[in-house]
Amino acid sequence: MERIEERDVTNVRFGQAMARARKRTGKTQDALARILGCSKGHISHIECGYRRLAQVSVPEVDRELQAEGRLTRLYEELYEPHQLDWLDKLHHLQAEAELIREYHNTLVPGLLQTPEFAGAVIAAGGPWLKRAEIEERVATRMQRSKAILEMDTPHLNVVLDDMVVKRPVAAPQVMLGQCKKLLQLAESQRVVLQFYPWDSRPHAGLNGPLTLLSSGTAPDVLHAESVYLGQSFDDPAAVRRYGMLFARLQANARSQSESARFLQEVMREYEHAE
Repeated sequence: MERIEERDVTNVRFGQAMARARKRTGKTQDALARILGCSKGHISHIECGYRRLAQVSVPEVDRELQAEGRLTRLYEELYEPHQLDWLDKLHHLQAEAELIREYHNTLVPGLLQTPEFAGAVIAAGGPWLKRAEIEERVATRMQRSKAILEMDTPHLNVVLDDMVVKRPVAAPQVMLGQCKKLLQLAESQRVVLQFYPWDSRPHAGLNGPLTLLSSGTAPDVLHAESVYLGQSFDDPAAVRRYGMLFARLQANARSQSESARFLQEVMREYEHAE
């Protein structure tokens, strides 16, 4: 296989994940090399990001390292992104992250939504969808959210524009229920939640929602959504710039205690609107 002289971020990310899985099982590079019929140096080059693991070897490596499909999914995400639904890709990135920093200027992020809020948003954004399709999407979103929030990690640092909860995208009781869930998550310290005042300027979040996912075994990833799809980037320069942008959003947002009081005020408004 041709040597990649300069390490590609994609190769580094997969190589680090493979090395971590190998060490977790207690296998040496020599042992893995014998299984694959290659040299120890070849395994070292893959783990260091100088070479790409051959696609045909991925299932065997995943099985031998007891990765339960994680290495196979990661390989597909990195090298064959067209074969994965972008929401599936985002879920895998979230599940593997240690820290998620997220900003949204229009909606409550999917991980934090209630079933009722999710149903209203999906139905409004897809008027062509049948009821069964909406219910299926809501169920999938709730399953994924439950799986992430019940784990000790990732830690979640979330900044939401005031309008995310002030704009009634659903009935008052649905908005009230969504606000209650946000407050419960914030008070449980599962989520560091801050609200960004709508009249604060200059507004660093005008370009739209963004998510930064950090893992101890792979480069940080930037995930950006549009009305149609989502895209993930691990270019260090882009991640660094948007990390700076998120830091400004956090700095200019209300504190956690101020955000909780703001949310309580919004909840009282929805209670009176019922």
